[in-house]
Amino acid sequence: MLKIAAEGIAPRLAACCWIGSSSAQSSCQRIAPQAAKATQKYLTQSQALLKKLVIKDHYEFDQKVINSDNPVIVNFHAEWCDPCKILTPKMLELLENSSEIDLAVIDVETNLDLVETFEVKAVPAVLAFRNGVVVDKFIGLVDANSIETLIDKLKRKQQQKQ
Repeated sequence: MLKIAAEGIAPRLAACCWIGSSSAQSSCQRIAPQAAKATQKYLTQSQALLKKLVIKDHYEFDQKVINSDNPVIVNFHAEWCDPCKILTPKMLELLENSSEIDLAVIDVETNLDLVETFEVKAVPAVLAFRNGVVVDKFIGLVDANSIETLIDKLKRKQQQKQ
């Protein structure tokens, strides 16, 4: 939906520029494609941010993870954890082009009930959920191939379901 909105910007900018002088029209014709490209980049970045669900309590966890129609990768992390600072951006990058899998980030310092519920003993701890059930997990910093394997596994099962 965001892509459709961005693609519609250039024609609208060009149409708005037809009103006025011929020099304004030529300026607008040069600027419209650049504006559309910048808007597309912004919307793509915004879409990536929307994929990252920040879970603040057990209620939000139930709503955004357990009751999600999409599979959700849950990343238990801590601000003081250096491997966590590497893992979260890498997962966001790998999920950037995937509309069917979400990433939920849970701070272990502020969500002790969830830490206890899922018996998180070390961070980063990553659990993959489908239909409210843990289907896979790993602990610690892993390479990109391991994360991609997890994502592919969730995508395959999601496609089989459809």
